[in-house]
Amino acid sequence: MIKIHNEHLDRYVQEHIDGIQQYINYDVFSEAEEKYIKENIEYILGAKSYKLKEILKDKTILAIDTDTLKKAFVGGSKNGGSVGYAKFIIKDKTIKNERYDAYRLAEKLQINICPYCNINSTFTVIQEDNTKITRPEFDHFYDKDTYPILALSFYNLIPSCHICNSTLKGTEKFSIDIHLNPYSDNFDKIAKFKLKIEDSTFYHSIKGFNLTLESDDKRANKNIESFELETLYQNHKDIVLELIQKEAIYNESYLDELLTQYEGTLFKNREDLQRLISGGYVTDEEIGKRPLSKLIKDISQELELI
Repeated sequence: MIKIHNEHLDRYVQEHIDGIQQYINYDVFSEAEEKYIKENIEYILGAKSYKLKEILKDKTILAIDTDTLKKAFVGGSKNGGSVGYAKFIIKDKTIKNERYDAYRLAEKLQINICPYCNINSTFTVIQEDNTKITRPEFDHFYDKDTYPILALSFYNLIPSCHICNSTLKGTEKFSIDIHLNPYSDNFDKIAKFKLKIEDSTFYHSIKGFNLTLESDDKRANKNIESFELETLYQNHKDIVLELIQKEAIYNESYLDELLTQYEGTLFKNREDLQRLISGGYVTDEEIGKRPLSKLIKDISQELELI
């Protein structure tokens, strides 16, 4: 899992709070319920990931019927039709470009690789005529069926790929006490891919080594388990084999020679050269820009390629 980095995140949260409220169906509430929700709506929609559980403990909100909350915040065929989250994700090119929806949020965030797996692409593409081609799915970290009050909350909407959101996570119950949330937690700091050499064929065969994903953090291990990360990454041992071979080719003296010859023309600095050689981004802020960069970074560091 890769932490979501965006220097404009605070601004996007406020824009989300301003734009998303049009989808809330306040008509289903009693007068007292509506008053309370409206008084607290900015906090409900914009609370940080580690604050979301406080909303779920709010006694006034807990007293509101779950079906009523679903009709206000979730929508869909069983929950009031085209309202709430169901309306937010509608794909309709006839709606004006100014409309704030799931495509506009995804376009702002620019999450091009799934933060849960760092394998699958999650590009957002909207054509000039407002034809909405593709975007990441939004995983509800706290699922919207159990916790409808958070169905439109910014930090509960995790841009992710279909495999992680629908195939692997599915209906599994997540919480910040058990799992890592990519808006607040940095998996990269507490989990590492490790290379285990088995025999002398490791220089030319993926059978010569094993690949593991290890952590001492309970929540990180729960993410690894929930998204089957160690299993999925066995399909990318060829990338590790290439790194092993590159380490043998690009020794320090060769790197210095390349820097002397091409620095300022083909690449700006040593970091650029390392990215060129490894094929992935190597800084914490950039590893979410390209598939498999977490794997590439960890193994490249272990091999002292970077």
